[in-house]
Amino acid sequence: MVHARIGADRCEVLDELAKRQGVSQTQALRNLLDDARERMAEENFGPRLDALARTLTGVVEQQARHATRIEAVVAIIRKVEEGQAEREAQILQTLAVLTSLAQHIYAYLMGVVESSPRAADITASGKAKLQTLRGEG
Repeated sequence: MVHARIGADRCEVLDELAKRQGVSQTQALRNLLDDARERMAEENFGPRLDALARTLTGVVEQQARHATRIEAVVAIIRKVEEGQAEREAQILQTLAVLTSLAQHIYAYLMGVVESSPRAADITASGKAKLQTLRGEG
């Protein structure tokens, strides 16, 4: 019946295909039809899949650009934080130097006051000025 409808040449091809696949002629014909259906689906959906693939590629590239920008911002923030830490260290070092200088000046002035014949007057005057500065006087 198949021979009469498709011709002797095509029937021989179908028979050879069935032998190669190790199936019946009917199964070989079904396999051919399934393959044809898949090719038709690829032809119909191929352009859509290509467009979708291009869209997804664009999204991935955009995400990569965003990630690069975020990494750059993080690097900038880290540099700013490092600079801030350096500035804070410099401020603390300057404060330590100033505190040491103030202590040396205080010690020198105390030595001058204590060796002065007017030490009692200077001490009383200093205490009065401190009370005024504190708002106690």
